[in-house]
Amino acid sequence: MSTTNNAAPEKKNIWPKLITFSLILLVIFIAVSLLPRSFSQDLSVIGQGTNAVVLVHDGNILQSTDTMVAMNAVRDDFDERVTFIVADINTPEGKRFADSHGFGQAALAFFAANGDRLQVLYSEQTGESLRQHLNTIFNYNY
Repeated sequence: MSTTNNAAPEKKNIWPKLITFSLILLVIFIAVSLLPRSFSQDLSVIGQGTNAVVLVHDGNILQSTDTMVAMNAVRDDFDERVTFIVADINTPEGKRFADSHGFGQAALAFFAANGDRLQVLYSEQTGESLRQHLNTIFNYNY
C-alpha cells in the first residue's frame, strides 16, 4: 500500500539567502575599494611634459616592495605634478626599459618633464625619505 503526502509543499523562505548573498557582495565591494590603486606601467609618458618617477620593480625583492609602499604613501600629494610608474622587471617591457637604461632591480629613477634622467636611487625608501627626494629633485615643497 502506497502512502501519499497530501500536505502542501513547504514554501522555502528565500530572504535569508538573499540577505547573505547581499552581505557577501557588500564585503567584497568594500574590500576591493580599499585596495590601493595600481601604478601606471606606461613608460611612454616619460618626457611628455610631466616629471616621472619609475620604480624598476621585482616582486621577489623586499626593497622593491617597500619602495612601492613608499610611492603609494606619497602619491596623493604629488599626483598632479609627478607620474608614478612601475617597470616590472619580470615583463618584457620592464626588462627592456631597465636594460636600456642600465638600471638594476629596485632602482628608483627620477625623470624631468623633458625626459632627462635626473637621479637614480638604489636605497630602500620610506614615505618620508621619498617625499624629501621628490621635494629636492623636483624643487617642490610638500
